[in-house]
Amino acid sequence: MGEGIVDRRLRAGPFECGMKCLQGWLFLLLAPSVLAGVELRGKGDEVVMKNSKVEVTIDKRHSTVTSIRMGRHEMVGGKPIYYSMGGGKGYRQPGGAEFRVVEDSGEIAHVAFLQKWRTGIPQEVDIEVHYVLTPDTSGVYTYGILNHPGSYPDGGVGEWRMVWGMPAKNEREWLMEKIRVDGLRDWEMPSPDDLAKARPTGIKEIIEITRGPRKGRFDCKYDFNLEYYSVGCWGHASDKNHVGAWIVLPSYEFFNDGPMKQDLSSASGIIHIHFGRNHYNGSGTRLVAGEAWRKIYGPYLLYCNEGGDADQLWDDAREKAAEERAKWPYPWVGDDELYPPAEKRGSVSGRLVIKDPLKPAVSAAGAWVGLSQPPPGGNWQFESNHYQYWTKAGEDGAFIIPNVRPGEYTFSAFNDGVVGEFELSGAKVKAGDNPAGTIEWNVEHPGKSIAWEIGVPNRRADEFRLGKDFFHGYVWTRFSEEMENPLVYTIGKSDPATDWNFAQGAYMKGGKCESWPWEIRFHVDQDYDRQGTAHLVLAWASTDGARMEVSVNGGHVARFYPKVGGGNALLREGIHAKYGYDVIDFPARELRRGTNRITLVQGRDSGPANHVMYDYVALELP
Repeated sequence: MGEGIVDRRLRAGPFECGMKCLQGWLFLLLAPSVLAGVELRGKGDEVVMKNSKVEVTIDKRHSTVTSIRMGRHEMVGGKPIYYSMGGGKGYRQPGGAEFRVVEDSGEIAHVAFLQKWRTGIPQEVDIEVHYVLTPDTSGVYTYGILNHPGSYPDGGVGEWRMVWGMPAKNEREWLMEKIRVDGLRDWEMPSPDDLAKARPTGIKEIIEITRGPRKGRFDCKYDFNLEYYSVGCWGHASDKNHVGAWIVLPSYEFFNDGPMKQDLSSASGIIHIHFGRNHYNGSGTRLVAGEAWRKIYGPYLLYCNEGGDADQLWDDAREKAAEERAKWPYPWVGDDELYPPAEKRGSVSGRLVIKDPLKPAVSAAGAWVGLSQPPPGGNWQFESNHYQYWTKAGEDGAFIIPNVRPGEYTFSAFNDGVVGEFELSGAKVKAGDNPAGTIEWNVEHPGKSIAWEIGVPNRRADEFRLGKDFFHGYVWTRFSEEMENPLVYTIGKSDPATDWNFAQGAYMKGGKCESWPWEIRFHVDQDYDRQGTAHLVLAWASTDGARMEVSVNGGHVARFYPKVGGGNALLREGIHAKYGYDVIDFPARELRRGTNRITLVQGRDSGPANHVMYDYVALELP
């Protein structure tokens, strides 16, 4: 393989520093450092950091990275790498910030930029952006700190992100032509010229490519929406030029809304990382006057590699992510209150056991278990102000949640095959080991038996028809081309992968939206209490602007709005937004022995955005 990949695995130690390193801004004005692996120097309105792998140039006026040079390659596009913030009164970038050198030791080059909030600036927080270079690291670490002193007024943060534009060799060719985020989306990007000549559509974020390798397809930044917890990195790479650029995550603790939350990642010519993950019904950060609050987002690594094809470079980036996770928390951050070192954090270990009386095969293998700090009555799906810690349980349900800040948390768990989740409040974590023992989750059901099920409870709609095509623009136009109105699904005969669509939206006919009823046909042969209550379980992967109507054998039994909604997941090309479920109770006498039908209507058809995505549907009998 190439030098970059080989050298990362055979990393040499730093050189010894032969002289005492001068500190601070005076040193930056006078001369570059003669250092043991890292050089830091001032250059007018720029500051330059350099090690054996990369040279990083930062614009002090705008707190942006204008250049990352790796050998002969420039890894930053026409626009600098920048942080930005939205929500409330408008967008904001941390320009005009106060610059300082945090460390210049020869082992670490660490600079920071602080933009204080003042009246007239949107989002009532201070923004501090940091960049850190260490010896022999092929890239630069960065992180942001938001600060809301108690003297600041009410405020909030919606979008909070970093954006890295990809370099082009010329108008016909990217330096890195391939996108790599997961196994479904790993294609070659449209060239800069292809994008410039693309045809606009009725949705401004979606364009139609008219030439090149993606001719006849749509292109959109939402094509690559990603559950960050499912990957350790994402980015771009080249088979032709043998270089790659990546976001590498050593931790997920600073992201909002838990492990299922997704947002933008890579896209044509760009890499995003969203900390406030505001798309798909993100919770946002809410702050009140008198509340003193700070949060650190990162550090994470802007990683550059070279020496292989796109897949080899992607493999290397994933190895780098695993390596960085093993280093977390980094000792060089230097703010023990905001970012406790390893010895001041706790590890929570235990074993989860799931017992489901109606589905005895369900186990805790692979369950998500986590710690969060939602407000009273809240849930981790809508929590942004604090940190969250999640891990997957092993085959026997055993888990270890490492590097947790001391405090009081809510312990939560969920797993494929189970509707709902387990929650235990008052979990106290101290520094060191915190054994939790065996935690037993006894799953409750509204009924005494399950008559039938459609799908698998996994908080996504990916097992249904078109569920592997959700990331293509205008996929909702295929519903009326490929499926009937009404949709008819027969229990025991129909296949969820072909006969139950991933989204129930509007049926398009002649360019207009029509209601699209879905009918479930089934037999009831078992004995049950006909004087009791039957229960239709509707678990949602996503709903937006939806009103549901349910009838049993032609008789109306419910008209309601799903408990969870928002996020525009269908138009934003997602396979889910926020999870929730509703249980519709109706008299069991509405059922008859033999053939029955339940009809589900998403009753709002003002546009294609109105939809539900089913995670799971079941009928439970008394």
